[in-house]
Amino acid sequence: MHNKLSLLHFSLVSTLALVSAMAHAEAIRSEGPSSLRELRLVDSGEARAQRLVITDSTGATVLDTDKALPRIKNAYSPHSYDGYIANLISERQGKLAVTDLQGERHTLLSSSAQAGDYLALITREEGNGAYNFNLKFRYDGAAKSFDLTQILLNENNTECDQSLLNTHAVDREALAFTSLSDFDGTRAFDALKDLRLAHQTSGLAAEKLMPEVASSNFDAALKTYKAGNEDELKTLVSYFMAGDEDGACDPESYIVEKYYFPQQVGWSNGLGFLFEQAGYYPEAAELLKHITLKHPDRVVAYLNLADAYWALGKRAQAQEAYNQYYQRMAATQKQSKIPHRVISRK
Repeated sequence: MHNKLSLLHFSLVSTLALVSAMAHAEAIRSEGPSSLRELRLVDSGEARAQRLVITDSTGATVLDTDKALPRIKNAYSPHSYDGYIANLISERQGKLAVTDLQGERHTLLSSSAQAGDYLALITREEGNGAYNFNLKFRYDGAAKSFDLTQILLNENNTECDQSLLNTHAVDREALAFTSLSDFDGTRAFDALKDLRLAHQTSGLAAEKLMPEVASSNFDAALKTYKAGNEDELKTLVSYFMAGDEDGACDPESYIVEKYYFPQQVGWSNGLGFLFEQAGYYPEAAELLKHITLKHPDRVVAYLNLADAYWALGKRAQAQEAYNQYYQRMAATQKQSKIPHRVISRK
């Protein structure tokens, strides 16, 4: 859905945009403490790939390639090109950064993320407002090499506010390159399109990563709930809602894709509960309904779902969920723990 103007905006707000056809070099400093000093793009002419040159803290060249940043013709204009944006990033243990289609940087939590210096290649494609990839190459100072460690697929909320919907870490072996020394940007660009299609159609194995801000907001909201501060709870939970100047987004357009984490179902169920407690009943019902479908053994999710339906005035759906909860609790001899409202409402 992005037009040329939005893609231009994406380039401008990124740390380093693809440079124009003038014969010159452009350089940026790496972000944070780093053993790398700068990255330079040396233009080779309008229709040719740019040379990517990286120097270390001593000024020595550790990378010089003309295969990483091709100019790939697109179907929209003979004077515009698809390709990659290049960034140098210094990252911490357990956290990694991704750049979305809007050019905004997000910090994600990942137990496999290693501290170090990285070159990030971020795909940009005319007319593609649905997704982009971040390829992360970790710098090995001893070997003077850049090794591919992460393939990150960002998906956009195309139905509402164009915000980042989710990020999945794709197995790096899915791409036939292991380092920048053998990386061909043109071949990789086509292969990444195939990876996105496989992710959509055949459930390509990929870990969904949690944004750091979502994790910290959840912790703050849960603490506020336990303290009994209802007004503050509503404010904190509102940070999870998508929308723009035209209003809030339909929960069906983003809630599950954004906040359902298959490997952290307890977290997602807890968020659904906080949605319900803060009065965001449609959002709660959407997320909790999905959890009960995917994880029917998650007994408490039926109670949370039933309460959300009851608050929405959907009595039939609420009674069904209360019954499901009651039956599962009774099957494990936990009737004494069933709240009184369940008996009267089921």
